[in-house]
Amino acid sequence: MNTNNQEIEVKFLISDLPALLEKLENLGAVELRPRVLEVNLRFDTHDRKLSDRAQVLRLRQDDQAILTFKSPGQIVDGVISRTELEVVVSDFQSTRAILEALGFQVFMTYEKYRQNFRLNDLVASVDEMPYGNFIELEGSSPEHVRATAALLGLDWDQRINLSYTALLGLYNQNTGHTFRDLSFETFAGLRVLPEELGLAYADLDS
Repeated sequence: MNTNNQEIEVKFLISDLPALLEKLENLGAVELRPRVLEVNLRFDTHDRKLSDRAQVLRLRQDDQAILTFKSPGQIVDGVISRTELEVVVSDFQSTRAILEALGFQVFMTYEKYRQNFRLNDLVASVDEMPYGNFIELEGSSPEHVRATAALLGLDWDQRINLSYTALLGLYNQNTGHTFRDLSFETFAGLRVLPEELGLAYADLDS
């Protein structure tokens, strides 16, 4: 996240994760955080007021616990831009209990393995999701993000501005599943095709 609390980011679906990691290394990307499992809890009111307003309230556990609020996003020059506020909390379970005492409920759990890099003065996050592998680029401007995507050989036309949870909704819609949680256990044994997510690989010609 940028220091002005403005998040400018875009994602791409990746077909060849080892090749992407090799490309990051060859381009001189600096690892900011090793690969780690993230467990995310999405909170909302019982009548889904936050979701109706396209707002996100999330509690994440990886190598630390982080509480995050995100405002509704806007598409600016092909990438999503929104305000993101976050704070590190000392106790994951106590923070969850506080949110639930305030009337918020966990309506979704989602997991991913994430590895963060610094490349071309932005953050490149390699995400292993239960339904596929992605790279998320977060920078200071849409132009900066697009230039870095080109550096990585990614097809800009295949960029993704939807959240991982929204992609789960598309997957359910396209396959007839009714999965609530985006967990590795939920997707165990399933082979997810790009078209089931409404996506195409961005690195096939790289």
